[in-house]
Amino acid sequence: MKRLLELKGLSVAYKDKQVLKDLSLQAGEGEIIGLVAPNGTGKTTLFHVISNAIKPSSGSVSISGHTYQSEKQELAIHKKLATFPDQSELFEGLSGMDHLRLYADMWKGSNDHLAHITATLKMDHYVKKKVHTYSLGMRQRLCFAMMAAADTSIMLLDEVMNGLDIENVSIISNQLLEFKKQKKLIFVASHLLTNLDLYADRVLYLKDGHFIHELTFEEQQADFIKVELDEESYQTLLQEHQLPKEHFFIANRLLCIPTAHLYQHERAEWIEVLLRYKGKELTIGPLGTLEYYEKFYG
Repeated sequence: MKRLLELKGLSVAYKDKQVLKDLSLQAGEGEIIGLVAPNGTGKTTLFHVISNAIKPSSGSVSISGHTYQSEKQELAIHKKLATFPDQSELFEGLSGMDHLRLYADMWKGSNDHLAHITATLKMDHYVKKKVHTYSLGMRQRLCFAMMAAADTSIMLLDEVMNGLDIENVSIISNQLLEFKKQKKLIFVASHLLTNLDLYADRVLYLKDGHFIHELTFEEQQADFIKVELDEESYQTLLQEHQLPKEHFFIANRLLCIPTAHLYQHERAEWIEVLLRYKGKELTIGPLGTLEYYEKFYG
């Protein structure tokens, strides 16, 4: 896998608040990386540092071998990287197609692919209308289409799914997988955590300025016996049974018992015990993006 981006020792501080602390990362082509953290904990700041909108207090950003050390290198990076536009950046008096042509001209230098984009994203019935007539969902779809029009090798997508209904979330999720096939490097910061499980290669959890966990979907994940329990039921279970030390009780709602060190008969015994809680769904499998989020952030 060809490396496209490398972060080394990034730190960012605002007055007395340390937002990023000695953060490092390597990422390559054909990779979709989910970035997860509560609001105000550094996700957007990290994207701003990667795109050079914010200068780090220390550390470096390298994109395809280029760094932000000269105007020439900044221009070379600009051709390879685009960030998801905010709806406030749209021009109310221009059409959606005007916006797509603008992004295509700025980055790709060609408009030949725009008809395919609008058809794929099901925008043909409104893309020639002026933006002031658009709903919030239409605006969000336009912002994503602008990224597709730019067609850069690296994309930073901050809350790309905001305001979209189920159908459009599915359309954009499928398009992200198409970008992956085109060997693009895509970062996605999103609050639709279960959606990340469908297309991300790995999910990074940001806390206290650095990555505290990396969930990688290509590797075999450890299985857990999982059951929904309330706090009272969990406390009763603790009194009546000796739970494995490695178990989790996530967000006061989900008991997770790892199966890796359990013999077959022990797994069967725990399943039998937990099935006594009638009406509670029991599943066996790895923890997903949402479950790790609740584990780390409560």
